[in-house]
Amino acid sequence: MQLSRLTPVMFIVWLVFYMFGNNMLPVTDPVESNYALTAKEMVLSGDWLSPQIYGTYWYDKPIMIYWLIALCFKLFGIADWVVRLPSAIFGALSVATMYQSMRTISGKWALGLIGASVLGTSLMFWTVAHGIITDMVLLYTTLMVMIYSYKGMVEQKPYAMIVAYVFAALGVLTKGPVALVLPGMILLVFAGINRSWSMVKAIFDWRGILAFCAVCFPWYAYMYSVHGQEFIDGFLGLHNVTRATQSEHPEDNVWWYYLAIFLGASMPWTGAVIYGIIDGFKQRHTGFIYNMTWGVGIVLFYTLMATKYPLYTFVSLVPFSAIGAMGVMKLIRKGKSRALKWIIMGPTLLLWIAYVAGTFFAPWGFYFLLYVVVAIAVLLMLHAWFTRRGYRLVTIIVLGTMVISSIVVVEGLEPFIKQRSNIDVVPVVDSYDGDVYYYNGYSTATVYYTGHKIIKINGDESRWDDRDKLKKRSAEWSKKYLMEQVNEEEFNKIIASGKPVMLIVPKGEIKHFRQSSIYPNVSEFSEAGTSEVYVLNKKTIFK
Repeated sequence: MQLSRLTPVMFIVWLVFYMFGNNMLPVTDPVESNYALTAKEMVLSGDWLSPQIYGTYWYDKPIMIYWLIALCFKLFGIADWVVRLPSAIFGALSVATMYQSMRTISGKWALGLIGASVLGTSLMFWTVAHGIITDMVLLYTTLMVMIYSYKGMVEQKPYAMIVAYVFAALGVLTKGPVALVLPGMILLVFAGINRSWSMVKAIFDWRGILAFCAVCFPWYAYMYSVHGQEFIDGFLGLHNVTRATQSEHPEDNVWWYYLAIFLGASMPWTGAVIYGIIDGFKQRHTGFIYNMTWGVGIVLFYTLMATKYPLYTFVSLVPFSAIGAMGVMKLIRKGKSRALKWIIMGPTLLLWIAYVAGTFFAPWGFYFLLYVVVAIAVLLMLHAWFTRRGYRLVTIIVLGTMVISSIVVVEGLEPFIKQRSNIDVVPVVDSYDGDVYYYNGYSTATVYYTGHKIIKINGDESRWDDRDKLKKRSAEWSKKYLMEQVNEEEFNKIIASGKPVMLIVPKGEIKHFRQSSIYPNVSEFSEAGTSEVYVLNKKTIFK
């Protein structure tokens, strides 16, 4: 496919958008810090093949995300904006690719531009583009798999399936077998819908399979040769089979989980996506069927999985955004009722007002600029609606959402993220030479920032008054946590020995701590952010 001159411009614009404010966002617990610390240990240890955390080999995710973050560390140094750079880059790449592919397939640059904008400004996409997580890289590799699979299966382009398999291999190096299995299942269903044996044969292109093995297998073979059954049990067993069969988050096990996620993830374009789906069923053209099979396939697949997680269906934003773009084009077409445009205006207003409403529950930040920009954006949107300027209306929604969300990063998100990162505890831990313990919680971010070893205290749930309300998950999931741990009884013995220690109690566990066997053995505490900090036995040495 011939590269459009606008595609590199799209990449740069969206990269700047996704990088904006990243220098103000510290690494958060509990997810982001795992990736950040593992990449940091990769750089410090010089071992770029076997991921480690807390100095221990672990097999939560394949190597790709750690390579990307570690490479950024080597190029730019260890900093908050650097650790978020891979997601920003691959977010911008995905938006630019969305534009390029939709423009090429449809022959309409306006459709490509709207498709890219729908994807790029969707609430979940914008959020993940600022994150430290695997999902944006997976989205990009899956997008390339599905684009080139479409070219190979529908357009019968030579060598397209080889390219698709190469990106599938990169996806497997990012997220694991699901990056091959799920697209493969979706493509087979699509071939079945079309009753096409030629499509099935195209999927199993031997050259593509060979390319997949050449790209993907070396790292997996290395890990098995070095770590043996421990790697198999950890990566394939715990983090794939167990995740699929035993819920890590039992409280989220409801059938409508991903339907609710969908409604919020596509904002402000949820209405356009739904309209595009309804209209698409009337036309039933090949592109629509392909995207529907892709999007619905992802949602159904993860609905059947035992473990539910908000980002599991993240990749479905791509096909739904393509459908949403078609919906937008239909809604702004000349002759369409002005009232129908509220299908895109309504969710937009809801999102912008939600940002404003959120400021009344977040006592931090200076929100005057947000209020002014939202008010101006609403007035401009209403004017475009009243004057029947469809393309201007879409432009205002896109640019307004970009500006408003950027302000939210600075004025609202930064203080919230700061709380999630436990960054206020970092100076306290960094200045302490003794052992540091966390009660029934853990801050990997603190380990990342300080390099200090921290030990987790597992709380005695039998003493808690809400123990009967807690939803238990399989004991198998305890294998996921590799930090050093002690129980309450063991910690009480440490206190009794007279050894100086620091004890940190996170905000969410203060009530449980008050009911613990440890609490009678402690007295004065200070506060660091939202946590309580106890320095016990008073014989402390600070740096």
